Amino acid sequence: MQRPLVAAAPVTEAVNTHSDGDHWWGNDTLPSAARITTSAASLDAMHEDLPPAALTALATTGALIGRVPGPVGAAAAYVARVRSDARFPRRTPRLPDRTFHTTHRLTVGDRTVELERLGPCHTAGDVVAHVTDAGVVFTGDLLFVASTPILWNGPLDNWLAALDRLIRWDAAVYVPGHGPTGTVDDLRALRDYWWWLRDAGRDHHARGSSVRQTARELARSNEFGRWSAWRSPERLVLSLSTLFDRWNGNPPGPPTVTRRARAFADAETLLREGIFPQ
Repeated sequence: MQRPLVAAAPVTEAVNTHSDGDHWWGNDTLPSAARITTSAASLDAMHEDLPPAALTALATTGALIGRVPGPVGAAAAYVARVRSDARFPRRTPRLPDRTFHTTHRLTVGDRTVELERLGPCHTAGDVVAHVTDAGVVFTGDLLFVASTPILWNGPLDNWLAALDRLIRWDAAVYVPGHGPTGTVDDLRALRDYWWWLRDAGRDHHARGSSVRQTARELARSNEFGRWSAWRSPERLVLSLSTLFDRWNGNPPGPPTVTRRARAFADAETLLREGIFPQ
């Protein structure tokens, strides 16, 4: 945190949009008096997710065994790849102080911030923050700009409905969870991506294709060209793992360790095959 930026306007309120560590593991950098708000579903998921020390161990191990042949080595290598040079906290950071279920209103100085839970989508408790008078929406990971999204929890229909709601707000600026600030056009581009992946993926699933083979064929299709330049295009296979799990008759929910590991192995394998640029 840049102290000169907040010297005259100290941080008194913070919002964790969801339970992914890259969106709340910085809570300890906030002033101790600042109040942190999230959805009840997100707080539950924060308690259930692996702590940062465990992920650090996985990433470190992945860097060592990533060359081991087979899915174990591939999954480990992808964990190390995703971490890159990021440094995780040594202990679990401070958890949010206050939760809500559907909507909540914050007053920050003379400004009102409307919070709304639109998940489960990307995760179980996705929250957006709408600063109406400023024409700004903080979307968390319900919007990725120039970056490939990941569907972990689902159902996808919830995410599509959330995008429709965000589009109707017609804000001047949408601050995404990943990528530069966006506009309504970026929301529409993401919605188009999900429509394409859902429909194309379902066709391959009906034909009995595997997740990896489906991702391989979709990445080589002409239709994928529209989104191929987005950052981390191999995440396509991670979202397909969730969609296939749902089409196999399983209820929406966070991925099991087995499914997540299999998806990571598929992503690393396709990267090594040169299916996606690195």
